[in-house]
Amino acid sequence: MEIQFQHTNPYSGRESIVLRIDGLLADQTVCVLVDAGQNVSTDDLLDDDADEYLSAICLTHAHLDHYQSLGDALVHGAPVYAATDTATMLKDVFAAGADHYDLSNTDRVLNHLEPIAGWTQIVPGLRVHPVPAGHTPGAAGFLFEVTADDERRTILVTGDFTTRRAAGYPGFDRDVPVDVDVLVLTAATSEDFEATLTDAVGTICERVWAGSTVLTTASGLTGLHLAYLLGHLADQWDERLPITLAGHVAKLYDRLEYTVPNVETTAEFADPAAVLEEDGVTIAGPEVPIDGSAKRLFETISDDPGATLVQLINGGSSPVTSAACTTHHFSLSNHPTPQTIDDVVEAFSPVHVVITHQQGAAANQYKDKYASYVWATDDTDCYTLLDESGWTPPPWVTESTKRRVQSGTTTMGGTLGDAITDAEIPLPPVTRLEDADLEAEGLDLAALRDRLSVEPDAQTHQETATTQQDADGRRNATGSALADGSAEDSSAADEDLDIGTVLAGMDARLDRIEAAVTDRGVDARVVDAGNGTLLLRLEDPPDDLEHGQRLRVVLPGGRVSDDDDHAD
Repeated sequence: MEIQFQHTNPYSGRESIVLRIDGLLADQTVCVLVDAGQNVSTDDLLDDDADEYLSAICLTHAHLDHYQSLGDALVHGAPVYAATDTATMLKDVFAAGADHYDLSNTDRVLNHLEPIAGWTQIVPGLRVHPVPAGHTPGAAGFLFEVTADDERRTILVTGDFTTRRAAGYPGFDRDVPVDVDVLVLTAATSEDFEATLTDAVGTICERVWAGSTVLTTASGLTGLHLAYLLGHLADQWDERLPITLAGHVAKLYDRLEYTVPNVETTAEFADPAAVLEEDGVTIAGPEVPIDGSAKRLFETISDDPGATLVQLINGGSSPVTSAACTTHHFSLSNHPTPQTIDDVVEAFSPVHVVITHQQGAAANQYKDKYASYVWATDDTDCYTLLDESGWTPPPWVTESTKRRVQSGTTTMGGTLGDAITDAEIPLPPVTRLEDADLEAEGLDLAALRDRLSVEPDAQTHQETATTQQDADGRRNATGSALADGSAEDSSAADEDLDIGTVLAGMDARLDRIEAAVTDRGVDARVVDAGNGTLLLRLEDPPDDLEHGQRLRVVLPGGRVSDDDDHAD
């Protein structure tokens, strides 16, 4: 048996890789491509004269930098394997991507697409199993098992991963009890994802609850993830937070059959204003509102000082910052921390670690860091991991490194992975979980409660209003009220109130009555426009009002409606 690897696009994203395996089929090298990002060409990678044939493509998730070259890379009639829900959404993803990117042969890819959920044989002696990867809805890594004669080896390709959940899908599990010989590790990292995500969610909630019309722009899968978080957060806190998904993100939500509280979808719309809702958030793509559904919706609110645009940006796009509406932008990169990378390598203790999705110094930092042979290469050369003599170290490592690796692993030269076949250890499925654990998704709920003034017992605006109504009823029944509006029983009021307090309370009530009968009342909505600016949006303005006219606004001493929607 011989196992080799080759980077397919080291000068682009470095997220795609070819695994070559000899010794399974007579006179043929089995080649498996994992992901096909930008500039991947199997015509250039595979040598027909050397009997190299593409046996399969494994797609980890539906992000452009992992599927962009799929149509060009697909040759030899190879199947395209993907976890079930990634396969389910791929047609919609291709349809949306075709409007913005140069995608080719997408129909052929869909014809060769095969959803997999468990062990699947690629060729005799080689099978693959998807494993949860977090990162984005439906994402998966792949565990390969290679068997030839009495020799069995395992290769785990993480793909882009996090140990966090992603819109209900489980994160990467580093505690799976499987011996891993080769770990192909996506080493892209992010230190501040959880803090940034919490900030973005907090900003959206603040703006919605301040009465603003909020448009959030994001890629399809990021928008889906955000809707999941916002919908379940409002449900768990019993807060009012209407969420409308528009365009591509709505199609993904419907395709994956989500049922998140507070979320509605509008995949197609003729009138953008009908999709936007005051005191609500509309989520649409792309992440910067320069085209597509996001552009049409943004054009509707861009001149409205009371509206808000929140942009969630994954890549290098420049956000919109100039508009009459309030604008915010957040850079979200859902990758693990450097410490998580270290923990994963330590948990599996593989013989080989192949670094992907990093280059230069960011990749080189992993060399000699672990008790494994670390490959941080930046070329398209083909490197041998295993041959007839056993595991093959990188040519640049020292003898001391070789001794350290050999002493640190228990899988040198033995028959490996017996438990996978003999006992069929159950691997975690790439399926959505029923419970919504927002902290496992990366939200700092304690920080959000403090920022949004939500009580830990999830007391809500509606509960507060109900409590206020109950208190009002008790006051009316007892005929007793304090000047500040709080309720006490009559005996406590007699003991605690002096005549001055009572008179002051009567004066305040008389002032409110006078204002109510002498001033013309107009229903209005308070809108926090940010930067210390509050606006009043009249709900039914009189015909005689003119631009620039000065008015006297009289604010009541208490709420005029149960849901704080109006001010006179």
